Formats: sequence, C-alpha cells, structure tokens
Amino acid sequence: MSKIAIIAWREFTQTVLRKIFLLAIIGIPVLIVGAIVLMVVVMAGHEEPPLEGTIAVVDPTGEVIEAARREFDPTRIEADRQQERDQIQQATQDILSGGATSGAIPGINPRAGTFEMGISHGRVDVRIEAVTDASDATVDDLRQRVHGDDLLAVAIIPADVLETPDRTSPRGARPKFGLLVAERLDADHADFIERRIGKAVVRVRAERAGLDPDTAMALLEPPSSNTTRMLANGEEVAESTKLRKIRSLIIPMAFMMLLWVAVFTSSQHLMMSTIEEKSNRVMEVLLSAVSPFQLMAGKILGHGFVGLLIMSIYSSLAVIGLALAARMDLITVSDLVFLVVYFFMAYFMIASIMAAVGGAVTDIREANTLIMPVMFVVMIPLMLWMPISEAPNGGLATSFSYIPPAIPFVMILRIAADEPVPVWQIPATIAWGYACVLAMVWMSAKIFRVGVLMYGKPPSPLQLIKWLRYA
Repeated sequence: MSKIAIIAWREFTQTVLRKIFLLAIIGIPVLIVGAIVLMVVVMAGHEEPPLEGTIAVVDPTGEVIEAARREFDPTRIEADRQQERDQIQQATQDILSGGATSGAIPGINPRAGTFEMGISHGRVDVRIEAVTDASDATVDDLRQRVHGDDLLAVAIIPADVLETPDRTSPRGARPKFGLLVAERLDADHADFIERRIGKAVVRVRAERAGLDPDTAMALLEPPSSNTTRMLANGEEVAESTKLRKIRSLIIPMAFMMLLWVAVFTSSQHLMMSTIEEKSNRVMEVLLSAVSPFQLMAGKILGHGFVGLLIMSIYSSLAVIGLALAARMDLITVSDLVFLVVYFFMAYFMIASIMAAVGGAVTDIREANTLIMPVMFVVMIPLMLWMPISEAPNGGLATSFSYIPPAIPFVMILRIAADEPVPVWQIPATIAWGYACVLAMVWMSAKIFRVGVLMYGKPPSPLQLIKWLRYA
C-alpha cells in the first residue's frame, strides 16, 4: 500500500506542480472572466451602424405604403426599442432580484437589480418610395436599382398578404411578401426591415377589420405571470420563467461540463504519462521496483486527486459567483454531494480505460483509435443534454442512466435538473455504477499487466479482449 501511495503522490506532484498546469487551471477562469468583462465593456461602447437609404414598397393598394411610413418613423422606432429594453430589464430583474451586484462592472445597475448590455442602436433614416405599379418591368427596374445601391431594399406586397390569414392552414402555406435587399445590408438590418414591413402589413389587416392597429397589437400581446412553485414540504416559492429555464437547462449543463472537464483533463494526463513512460522505457525501471497493479493503481489515484483538485477549484469559483449574485437557491448541498459521488464514479471508469489503453500502446495516435468507441458513448450525454434536462424522468434519460460509462454524466444532468428524480433510482445507479467501476478496473489491470511491457504493433480491440483471459 505504501508503494501505491508513493506512486500516487509522485503522479500528483509531477502534474500539479508544473507551470503549464498551474497556468491552465488558474488562467482559464481568469481568461473567461476577463473575456466577459471585455465583452461587456466593448458592447457598452458599441454602436450599430446607421441604416440610411430608401426602401421601395410595391403595393397597388397604397395601404402598406402609408403603414410602412408610420413603422419607419424614427419616433415610433425609438418607442419600440425602449419597450424592448424595458422587457429585457424586467426579465433580468426577475433573475437578479434580491441579488447584490457590483457597480464596478460596466452594465450592472445594482439599485435596479438589472443587467444592461448597453448596446446603442444605430440611427435609422429610411425613406419609403411608393410604387403602385406591380408589373414585371417595374419590378425588374427596381431590382437594377438595388444592384446599383440606389435602394436599400424592395418590398413586394401581393394582394392576398393583406387578407386575414387562415390560422388552420400550415404556416409555410400562408401568403408571403417578397423582399429584395442590397448586398451591403448586414443581417441585422435586413431582419429589421423585414420585421417593420411585417408590422406594416399587420397594421393594414387590423385597419381593414375595423380595429385600431395599436390596440389590436396590444390585445395580442400575452401577459406575464407571477409563478409560484408548490414544494412537496408545503412551502411556496416565487419564481420567474427565465429563472426556471436556467435551473432546468443551464445548471444541469454546468454540472455535467464541470464533471466532464475534471474527469477528462486528469484521465488524459494519466494516459499521456503512461504512454510517455512506456515509449521512453522508464516503465521498465519502475516495474523493477513495483508490480504492474501497484503502478497502475498509484497512477489512477494520483491523477484522481488532480481531477478532484480541478473540480474543487472550478466548483468553488462557481459557488462564490452564485453567492455574490445571491442566487444560491439555484443549487443545493445535495447537488454538490452527488457531484463528488458521481465524479469518483466517472473518473475511475474513464481512468481505467485510459490506463489500459496507455499501457497497451506506445503512440497517442494508436491510443485515440482504441478509445474512440468509448468516447462515442460518453459523448451521448453531451448530444442529448437538452432532452435529458427537459425530461429527466423520461425513458431516454432513465435508460442511459444504466449504461456505463455514461452513467455519472447522465445522472448528474438528471439530479441537477428542475424535476426531482425518483428516490430509488439514485442509490440504484450508484450501486450499479460502482459495480461497473470494479469490473472496469479489474479488466484494466489485466490489460495493463499484459501490455505494459509489450512493444511493436499496437493491439486491436479483439486482442485486448483476448488479454482479459490471460492469467
């Protein structure tokens, strides 16, 4: 046991005390925070380019032309933008309500409890050119003017677009208006023109129905709600829709990515060091003093503490960030406990595979070929993150909770999600997962013992299976 501890300490110190490791572990959070602050500062001082020019509206009725002039009126545009800003501020206030935010960060308004990106919209100076002749010759002439940068865009309004649409028909089958935009127009400006012309069409439809357009649009705007979640213990907790989305999707993804980074960073170091020592013949010297099992066990344990250190640093930073934002209600102590439980499960599963592959090959390219099938299984939780988080007790999430080595990654997604997991499934997956860990470590030890001193042609997956039958 003392030899295993010595090897584990050697692996831990050789990895952790490297300057590149310290730079990566400490530098990555610093870079992330710096990038966020830089983005906020840049966006706060960013101003969209102005939208200036003429838009031709081809409308034989003339109704959309007048409505478009109203929609592109600078006063109306500014009023709509202010409404959007108010909605964003209200949404962020729901998330940050009660949180203490730092006024030193640009864009943070601690008194209002909001986060304002502070993007300055560009000036809009658009003139509407009325075209009542919808003939092909007129449209072709307008096309040439768009190509020659004389016009920003051309909107072609068919008569059926102004009729009240049949909501029972498929959306793709409903009448559409044509829009030709100049090449120099960026995507945001093209989208802006499309939305304003669309609102002009809606305005005409409302007027034809005998309704005031502004009143009709206000009637169609759905109201927000004051949502209260009824907990099982009888407690009632107020929550917002945005906050619910964060807790049901973002938090589970953050937990899984934390697990993923810690496990694969440390296990990758394990495989690389094993391959390096084997290719440099250092392995032969080590095996003259310890057994293959002691060497493998020490390596796995040493790099396991590396992964635990990585996860502790990143999770601590995340908890500190939530505490500063007064959003500790997004996670629970049990979430952190299960994170540690499933970290050890995930690490020993992946590390045993990495150790076996590292001991069987002498080149990283050969190793990547052997671990590709395993990586595909582990990638499943990443690919199915959203459906698992949205339905943590669905058939898909439940079935993958028992397939190694995806068990810990799927389970941490389910536990951190908004919907509680059935109580019996947590101990069941823990028991099954650690049983799989023992089996995988045993198989890894068999392969490591046979392959650690073998050189030459790399083994195939079939040969690795044959090695399991060796004494």
